[in-house]
Amino acid sequence: MKKNNKLQAIIEVAIFAAIAVALDLIQGGLFKGVFASGGSIGFAMLPIFIISYRRGLGYGILCGFIVSVLQMLSGIYVIQGATMPNDFLKACGPFIQVMLDYVLAYTLVGFAGLFAKVYKKSGDQKSRILFIILGCLVGGMLKYLVHTIAGIVFWLGDGSGSFAGIANNTHLYSWIYNGAYCIPNIIICTIIMVIIAIRYPFFLDLSNEELLNENMEDNAND
Repeated sequence: MKKNNKLQAIIEVAIFAAIAVALDLIQGGLFKGVFASGGSIGFAMLPIFIISYRRGLGYGILCGFIVSVLQMLSGIYVIQGATMPNDFLKACGPFIQVMLDYVLAYTLVGFAGLFAKVYKKSGDQKSRILFIILGCLVGGMLKYLVHTIAGIVFWLGDGSGSFAGIANNTHLYSWIYNGAYCIPNIIICTIIMVIIAIRYPFFLDLSNEELLNENMEDNAND
């Protein structure tokens, strides 16, 4: 029973990761050219949010990591270390940039699962909605943060370009540029998650049998 429950959870993670990658590719195509250095607006975080609440923190992080790997297989852009201003970044810059922009970006979305247990234990709808909002904000803002850090360290220009009137050689540029797509994504996905929690809570809650098996696993680990 325990093995079957874990297998089902892993299958769900794989399915939702594939959905997230498909959504990411679709929205990337729709917004191609809008954000010169990458970025798009859409629902790609949503499947990770759903798994994070349905299965918890560990599976949410796993789903985000799988999305990151699959996204990299479809193509990535890696900076040239030789262009970096110091020896450390010249040696490690490409690795750090890939970790921030690709590996961590979607993996950290799974930290929405920090609120999965309190969401499920909450008895009233207002509390459940609050925990949905908090989780989506945490997961979404972590993604925004790592993109912004990557932008500040690796993507600032010489001041000849700009976004929303902000020159591309300032830290503010990275916050504004990445916020232009990350913040709408957080808002859109949070609204949809709230709707799911109200109208279709079975997407976020396990069946009685699955819940019993999960509780048995938790007790066995304690």
